[in-house]
Amino acid sequence: MEFGSCSTGESTTIDVEGCADLFIPDCDAKEKPFEGQVFCNLEQAEKFYEDYAKVCGFIPRKATKNRDDDGSISTRFMLCNREGVPNHANSLIFVEGNRDDRKRKRTSFKVGCKARIIFKAMSYGRFRVGTFSEGHNHKMVSETSRHFMSSNRQVDEVHQFLIHAGIRANIGPTKTFRIFKEIVGGYDKVGCTSIDFKNYGRDLKVYVAGSDAHMLLETLKDRKELCDGFQYFYDVDEENQLRRLIWTDKQAVINFKNFGQAVSFDATYNTNRYKMIFTPFTGRDNHGKCVSFGAAIISHEDMDSYAWVLSKFTECVGNAPRVFMTDQDPGLKKAVALVWPETHHRFCMWHITMKVVEKLPFNLRDDSDFKSKLNKIIWSDTIDTHEFEDEWNNLIAEYELGDNRWFSSMYEDRALWIPAYFRDIGMSGLFRTTSLSESENSYFKHFLSKFSDLVVLFMNYNSALDSQRDTCQRLNYEDETAVLPMLTTMAIEKHASRLYTISIFKEVQEEIVSAFSACMMAKMEGNTFVVDDNVDGVFTVVHDPAVDYLTCQCKLFTRKGLLCRHMYYVLRWMKVDNIPERYIANRWCKSFLLSTPQLMNGKPDSASTQLIGKQDLFHVFCKCIGHVYGDQELMKQLLDAFTEVENKFGKLGNKNRTANSKEHIFQEFYGSVRPEVPSVLPPAVAKTKGSGAGGRRKSGKEKAMSIAQKPMRNCKRCKSMGHHDSRNCPTKALLNP
Repeated sequence: MEFGSCSTGESTTIDVEGCADLFIPDCDAKEKPFEGQVFCNLEQAEKFYEDYAKVCGFIPRKATKNRDDDGSISTRFMLCNREGVPNHANSLIFVEGNRDDRKRKRTSFKVGCKARIIFKAMSYGRFRVGTFSEGHNHKMVSETSRHFMSSNRQVDEVHQFLIHAGIRANIGPTKTFRIFKEIVGGYDKVGCTSIDFKNYGRDLKVYVAGSDAHMLLETLKDRKELCDGFQYFYDVDEENQLRRLIWTDKQAVINFKNFGQAVSFDATYNTNRYKMIFTPFTGRDNHGKCVSFGAAIISHEDMDSYAWVLSKFTECVGNAPRVFMTDQDPGLKKAVALVWPETHHRFCMWHITMKVVEKLPFNLRDDSDFKSKLNKIIWSDTIDTHEFEDEWNNLIAEYELGDNRWFSSMYEDRALWIPAYFRDIGMSGLFRTTSLSESENSYFKHFLSKFSDLVVLFMNYNSALDSQRDTCQRLNYEDETAVLPMLTTMAIEKHASRLYTISIFKEVQEEIVSAFSACMMAKMEGNTFVVDDNVDGVFTVVHDPAVDYLTCQCKLFTRKGLLCRHMYYVLRWMKVDNIPERYIANRWCKSFLLSTPQLMNGKPDSASTQLIGKQDLFHVFCKCIGHVYGDQELMKQLLDAFTEVENKFGKLGNKNRTANSKEHIFQEFYGSVRPEVPSVLPPAVAKTKGSGAGGRRKSGKEKAMSIAQKPMRNCKRCKSMGHHDSRNCPTKALLNP
């Protein structure tokens, strides 16, 4: 049976005596059903009438089925969707009385249309058209509006693929719709509306609601079986609700082996619908960029939760870091001391110094001399612990701060935040604040959403990790191909350019140039060299000939794994052309020089394999467009070829479309089946720090900064511009004590 297309899409008006005008759609005879027409089965019959309605401009509606005694269908009615009488009572909205009494205002499209078709059953499963009434009591939908008809709107596989990709990239359905509209060239070519996109996203959330914790654990279980090196641990409360989860993969463990000497840890909020705290473990890689060693989500920020996370992290990566940077959370402080007693716990200096102003007496808050002296003491990397204690005590005595409780408590915790106490700890100079974690958290928030469920959270995390690792691969490529300019004639600079990544070499090059231009020998006695640095002062470099080892008073190599300008000056003095192997920290070398491999060897899971198939199709499609873009003749040929392919596979694909039910598609997206009864329940919405009605308590400095950003206005009481008015004018308080 051939299917044609609508010739005009218009309708003919017929005057019928005693009734309203009827509109008869004008279409190709091949598209129009007729009484006595026979179809192989009911599905074919329904499809024919639906196609007829689509080209004519009305929406069909399946109505009554009559059945025989054996249960088989004997008669099928299909009507125009504008059949019936509108219920005007449901279209009203009651604005008086209780809010619960209000009803939604609805628009009705029913006008009592009598257009219909009746299919009668025949032998061998066939059906024939018994009755066909083609007259409508309303006009057909115009060509420009037909893409709004429900029969012409369908969130098909391509739309679903784009919505799924958008969710993985933390792009909502509305933005995805607008992107697709720009790709296809118009709203009428999308095939559905933005509301349909949003409804599909809503259905995804409804499908997983109440089961996302169980489905996430099933996803992690499958990933562990299929991917080499993937690990995860979880914990539930007494109500069987998920409260703690941590995971890591093989590449993250490899990164920890290379770059995990110092780890920064800071909580991130608003990353999921349950307000579980997202806590990534972050370090600095050989390019100086953020690198993730794993992540955890917890429901409560208490000592038990942090202790559990730290202990499981050790199981994942094999050992504890040498230095662990956090904020001043008291529960985290206890957890680190309990689980990692050998790790050097370090507080973020930024969080501490931000509180200095509000903790000072009022007369010192604007004292720039005091702040300058304090900063010189607490931020210095060159003074030792004895010098720090002497200078601190002198400063406290000079400004009479001995009775200040906050300064006293900070002095008691000095070994947890002052750089002088970390000078002898390897790689302790990688960072002194949690700014690395703040940067990482800001990065993750581009991928994570406060509305996402737990399974989508894991998807978004993987997307963020893929982006991070792709950036690393791009920097590796630049390391392999870039040729850097040399700024001195020293052979050791050339050697350094072959060893270190570009970003690290720039730091090394600065030290080498400074050794060449800013340093001179002040004194030399035996194996002791006194180097005069006209920038930072005088430093002593000692050479131990027994082991052929140099040490510098500034201890930059201990703190960061990079030689200082003073040691480069001495090496030049000793006519050493290459950096000795003992001074080459593996963590700063180019990736192909690292001792451990960088690539994962695990197999992809089944969901990823199915996704790759769709992506390959889209990739080839885009490449075809790229080949012919700009050549009108080739573009026309490609369009004709695609149209032919679409017609061919449209018929073939329709046979299997019913197998791709919405539930099956949801299962494919989430990578697991929704259980009838979840074994692990999702957590209740967590109450994070500062989650009360008033929000987080702001410091005095933050309040002042917030007020300063507001526009000034003219006060009628004091006749001056300020951040107040006559109601809260300061002069009012003075006049009315």
